Amino acid sequence: MSTSELRLVAGCVLAVAVPAAALHLSAPDPRLAAGLTAPPFGWPRLLVAHLVAALPLGLIAAQWVRSIPDANRATRGVWVAVGLAAAGAGAVSSPGLGEAVAGAGAVAALVLRALLAVGLVLPWCVWATDRPPGTPNAPRPGLRFALGAGIALVPCGLYAEAVVAARTEHASELLGRERLARADVIVGGLIELGSELPVGGRSPAEVRDALAAALPRLRQAAEWPLPAAAPPAARLNRAVLLVRLDRSSEAAGLLEPLAVGNDTAALLLATVYRDLGRWAESDALFSRVLDAALPRAAGDPAALAACQTAIDGLAFNAREDRRPADVERVLVLGLGALPSRAAYFHLQLGRHHADGGRPFRAVEHLREAARLDPERCAGPAEKVLGAIRSSTPACLP
Repeated sequence: MSTSELRLVAGCVLAVAVPAAALHLSAPDPRLAAGLTAPPFGWPRLLVAHLVAALPLGLIAAQWVRSIPDANRATRGVWVAVGLAAAGAGAVSSPGLGEAVAGAGAVAALVLRALLAVGLVLPWCVWATDRPPGTPNAPRPGLRFALGAGIALVPCGLYAEAVVAARTEHASELLGRERLARADVIVGGLIELGSELPVGGRSPAEVRDALAAALPRLRQAAEWPLPAAAPPAARLNRAVLLVRLDRSSEAAGLLEPLAVGNDTAALLLATVYRDLGRWAESDALFSRVLDAALPRAAGDPAALAACQTAIDGLAFNAREDRRPADVERVLVLGLGALPSRAAYFHLQLGRHHADGGRPFRAVEHLREAARLDPERCAGPAEKVLGAIRSSTPACLP
């Protein structure tokens, strides 16, 4: 491989790595904790996707820059400095860009992200290319720029749609679990991407406004000191407040003494351990509550609800911890032990098998869920069946 080819490869790597690192490390801690990166890119994989997709257009533009005599005479060190400066400027200006693009729509957000990505990779592409003065321009430069622009926009637009769909579901799940501070950050990322998909039945902008009104009051309430002699109920309420504010470690410290003999506190502590990635401790608490409540589930609605929460928690932990066999085992346990919730567990088993690439088994469970509880399960089951139908049509008669 020649020196020019090695420099081209190195330039492409640096064009992605340097801006990605600069922007990601500049993101505020709450965004990083929620899995986001610097605005307006939302999530790290989308940032990297934009930078990679911008390389063809960056290389085309770099050849044009090299055709300018004054620019071509600049030393390669100058372009390294320009690249570092562009990455630093992008990191500094990214919060303002995130605010600017909010509410502008998905297309405007996509174009802004693509333009920013091209600007970040261009100096490195100029550094990597070598076009002596006097080399004639390539034919049809407009067509080449159009193709480069298409590559910079179309794949990232499709990928952004997939990211929005997945993160909208995640935000809805966080709202359902009262993780308000974490949901606020996720919803902010969705708005940056121009999403209009409903989150928990409301638009992202409406959810953001509601959280903006609620979170300051919750943070103010959490700052009031808790008396040393506060009763267990007050400690439990404070722990719930801390969970809403994504202060899981503090919540765990309050809940650990309460979890002995208190199923409500034990279940909440298990979900806090789950948020902290302490899977084994979370599983132990969920299992303890399930073993204690299961004998009473048939005649005690509170015990039935505790059992379902524990089974859902165990299944979630196994899914996040990459233990698909344990997910199925727990859901099958719920199906047999809680017959009044059979439709719900058939639906969950159908989703699990669909995600695991077992469409025939998924179809059986999904259809049974829709048959047992058409009001609550038919719609979600049909959504999964539609995905199976489009990907493996032979599975459905």
